[in-house]
Amino acid sequence: MLPTTPSPLSAAHRLSEALLAARSPELVGEALMAAVQTSLAPDDVHLVEVSQDGDVAHGTVDGSQAPPYRQWLGAPSLVSRVIASGAPVAVPDAPGDPAIRQDLVERFAAASLLGVPVRWGGAVRFVAIVISRERRVFGEDEVRVAETLANQAAVALALLEAERNRVARAEQNAALTRAAISLNASLELVEVLETLSREANLAVGGSLAGVYLADGAGGGVATAGHNTPDDWKGIVMPHGEGIAGRVLKTGRAFVTNAYQDDVKRSPHPALRRLKTAVGVPMAWNGELKGALSVGFSEMRWVTDDDLRTLEAIAALAVAACRNAEAYEQATHAAVTDTLTGLLNHGALYLQVRVEISRARRTGAPLACLLLDLDDFKAINDEHGHQAGDGVLRKVATAFRSQLRDHDVAARYGGDEFVLLLPDTDAAAGRVVADRIAAASPVACSIGLAQWEEPLSADELIGRADRALLLAKRGGKHRVEVAGADIEEELELMELRVGSPAATLREFWEMVARAESARDALLTLPSFLRRVTGAEEVALYELEDSGDVVRTTFARPPGDPRARIFTRARIAAGPALEPRLALGAITRPSLAVLLAALDLKSTPRDRGTAVGSFAAFPLLHAGRPQGLIIMRAQRDMSSERVHLIAGLARQTMAIFAARPENGSPAAVQALAAAIEARDNYTHAHSEQVVSLATDVARLLGLSPAEVEPVRHGALLHDVGKLAIPNEILHKPGPLTPDEWVVMAEHPVIGERILQRTPQLGHLAPIVRHEHERWDGGGYPDGLAGRAIPVASRIILACDAYNAMITTRPYREAMSSADAMEELRAKSGAQFDPLVVEALLELLGAVSALRASPASVVSAS
Repeated sequence: MLPTTPSPLSAAHRLSEALLAARSPELVGEALMAAVQTSLAPDDVHLVEVSQDGDVAHGTVDGSQAPPYRQWLGAPSLVSRVIASGAPVAVPDAPGDPAIRQDLVERFAAASLLGVPVRWGGAVRFVAIVISRERRVFGEDEVRVAETLANQAAVALALLEAERNRVARAEQNAALTRAAISLNASLELVEVLETLSREANLAVGGSLAGVYLADGAGGGVATAGHNTPDDWKGIVMPHGEGIAGRVLKTGRAFVTNAYQDDVKRSPHPALRRLKTAVGVPMAWNGELKGALSVGFSEMRWVTDDDLRTLEAIAALAVAACRNAEAYEQATHAAVTDTLTGLLNHGALYLQVRVEISRARRTGAPLACLLLDLDDFKAINDEHGHQAGDGVLRKVATAFRSQLRDHDVAARYGGDEFVLLLPDTDAAAGRVVADRIAAASPVACSIGLAQWEEPLSADELIGRADRALLLAKRGGKHRVEVAGADIEEELELMELRVGSPAATLREFWEMVARAESARDALLTLPSFLRRVTGAEEVALYELEDSGDVVRTTFARPPGDPRARIFTRARIAAGPALEPRLALGAITRPSLAVLLAALDLKSTPRDRGTAVGSFAAFPLLHAGRPQGLIIMRAQRDMSSERVHLIAGLARQTMAIFAARPENGSPAAVQALAAAIEARDNYTHAHSEQVVSLATDVARLLGLSPAEVEPVRHGALLHDVGKLAIPNEILHKPGPLTPDEWVVMAEHPVIGERILQRTPQLGHLAPIVRHEHERWDGGGYPDGLAGRAIPVASRIILACDAYNAMITTRPYREAMSSADAMEELRAKSGAQFDPLVVEALLELLGAVSALRASPASVVSAS
């Protein structure tokens, strides 16, 4: 017996009241589904939105946590039948009807179905689907009730759409006016195109918009956008792919309501949330020059008014490009170095991003050469700058003669040049570098780096710069290729000359010796004075009043000269905090420095001798807590300023560590020392910490027992601080003799922790982290439960993370293979209970990552 239902009149009346209160299509849809549920009492009500082209539909389930679903309408389905007929369609035997999508019938356990169109403007825009899980014949009265309710909703939706279109037309007119005005606001093409992208997005209510300019190969390069991520510019949309690629292929506007299906390979993660997109062409002089596209995070019908507005804005973009072409001739120097005719510094970085995008898309290698002319200053000094300019021009000509047409040459600055070699790996790039060095009219040093995912433009050039630094320090007139060995060689050189790396290690030794984090902060001035040779260094802390108070200062022992930083308190103005937040500031006198910081100076400050004064902010969570003020006899180099600023930041990282993280300052100090020594070891330790902590909790350890596991995992590699570089960073397997040295690191780690009173309880955990369950480990050959439980947990988590991490001498295992290895060695190398808990944890993580529900919630 079917359930009783309210009268059609009362249901329609209640729906009318709900529709009067609904202010969005979503609320109208909810009201319709609720009214159908109340009137017909089905098991489920779905509301399916039909795409503009009629190819796809998006379904929503009333009152259910089930995620929305999507179906193509090319094959027979209930939605297709309703659209074709424009009338209700009842299906009493859904499982036996071949014209119904059987996968959806099974998914929603449907026995009988009723599809009702929601139509206005001459098209079916939604289909309400009534589902009964028991066989049911929908009577004429029930069909009529459902149709009446759908018609009521259609009227409400039509009114909302009409109002939206009215508002949109006003917005479109305003956007067109603003867009036209923007053409006269700037002659910078990207600036104008970004303004036009914003206006296009606002005009049609999009989520993001962008302009792609043709790249000469049939595709487009992302040049300007609105609501696009920072790394979006420079990505390439290949010919025929994506919205812009299709517009550039056909020369016609393109609209899709199934963006994720129509765009097989999204060039950026930010585009993966789009459902609807529209693109219009940009053409002049009979050529397609680009495409303007707008994306929507919801399914959206794109009207003729929308298309006309976007085409009008695209025409303005064309005008902007024409203006830019004319302007380019007058501003050639903006992208070209006038002396050499090569690209200049700014244009270089745009080209690097384009080449990286191409290498990422095609998988082809990309090499970058950074060249520096050896002893070029002597040419200027001995022969004059005109002679030097002549040499630079000859060098540029020599470089061009050795390059292919599609290679890129730029003057990086002064006597430095950058060469980009597409489709060239490091080995081939080395051949080119040797050839260029031979062709150069003066000796040069060259650093070479090959692009690898996920290096940015800055990082690629930075790697080449480090290789160049080694070439210069190694005797000049050399070519060096960036790699792990470069950093090792530089570190060895830096150790011999008291370099930043050596200073950093000495700094962390000072921090580790400090009795507390505050002790480390108070010791910082004397440490900085000693390692920099400064004449005086003072620490000032920021009071709640806004003034700064001197906490401590340092000067050379026995210095008979008068102290410089004499005032215990300095009044501060309101600009102090924002100015400190800008970073280090250097000035030639104390009074000028204080004025730059908005600190009040005195006549005595103004009478201080001229030298090199610098202020370094002490920041926590971006907010100033104080500052270090320093005076040196000579100007401080930018490298020295960066080093001191870094030491100040690292001190505050220790000093301002939040108590709730549960780690004492000594743990933080040693963890930071590990990071300074070996970035891989630090990152590896952080991952082991997470696994070990969760495994400890799964094993039922108390919070007091979990804490040593967490700290022991963070510091389990602390003994590697004493392992020589040539062993720690060796790119291949260790020899037996080298293993003897490496196997000492647990004992060394124990000694380090024993010397720190707050960490002594962690020493046994670190010492026994490499013991095996069967007694075959080191250093003591302990077995079974004689091994501390924390050590047993860390060993298994450490081994798993090492197996899934790529090292220079081997590829990473898959997670599945690593888990199988854990199972194979359970009871031999690993504690079986620990392995069981770790596998349970890893399985739960894998299941969570694979869960469709997690994807829906994350989106």
